[in-house]
Amino acid sequence: MGAWDESVFGNDVAADWVGNLADGGTAEQVEELLREVAGLPADEYLESGPGSEALAAAELVAASVGRGLPANPYSEAGLEWVARHPEVAALQELARAAAERVRAGESELVDLWQDAEPADYEAWQAVVADLLTRLA
Repeated sequence: MGAWDESVFGNDVAADWVGNLADGGTAEQVEELLREVAGLPADEYLESGPGSEALAAAELVAASVGRGLPANPYSEAGLEWVARHPEVAALQELARAAAERVRAGESELVDLWQDAEPADYEAWQAVVADLLTRLA
């Protein structure tokens, strides 16, 4: 995973996923991704790609309910997409469940961040905790 910071959109996978979504993605695609990740049992390994995408999707859902982060160059296209797809607000609970699954159980993102500097891992955990709070 090419990450330049601990933010949800601070890695290649999430930035690419948002860009692809903005190029014609549907709310159904977002729901399918969130449902897949949220439904993965804790003892099954969640790869970093789907985990990063699920966090990005959850961040867009948070934005749809008015609890998103300010736009940045990596999230701007996704936030514009959300403005055209207000129906994703109905996915708030599913987004929260998916984000919880990314940070709990067998998760490659957790493994990768734990292998980083302790301060970076703590910062990433804080980012995910903040997202969960905004989805509550």
